[in-house]
Amino acid sequence: MTELAREYGEGLFDLAKEEKLLDPIHEELDALRGILRGEPRYVRLLQSHALTKAERLGILDESLRGRVHTYVLNFMKLLLERGALNEFPDCARYFHQRWLEEKGVVEAHVTTASPLTDAQRAALSRRLREISGKEIELLVSVDPAVMGGLRVDMEGHRYDNTIRHRLDLMRRHLSEDA
Repeated sequence: MTELAREYGEGLFDLAKEEKLLDPIHEELDALRGILRGEPRYVRLLQSHALTKAERLGILDESLRGRVHTYVLNFMKLLLERGALNEFPDCARYFHQRWLEEKGVVEAHVTTASPLTDAQRAALSRRLREISGKEIELLVSVDPAVMGGLRVDMEGHRYDNTIRHRLDLMRRHLSEDA
């Protein structure tokens, strides 16, 4: 993440917090990040030098006015004016990180060999809440290469109870003994 993304994300976060708009701004940034990810041609249009900056700002204004909060619209215009629209995903990600901190929530990146059931997700969330003392946002991905078990990356720590990891440990142990 660039310094610009941190600086701009922090600025928008501070403004949203001061105005008591953290949740709605967070939701809009998250939705907008998804929309822009799905519409790369729109992003290229906004960055195209075949159009004047005023034309690109007009397109942005026309497509977002009334659909997002004025702060989000002006934030996007600022990024476009500064030639930093490509920094938006990282700005939104930084805002999300700060929002999580403010809410006392921790992201837990979980990797499993197969999808978790609702009961497994709930049990895992409870256990991770006990470990961290914070609310948990589970981000689950499936990777058959782990073979079984699960791996959790949370707050800079890795908890790896996958079959793949245990086999690697066993292999290392056996090679040390040989």
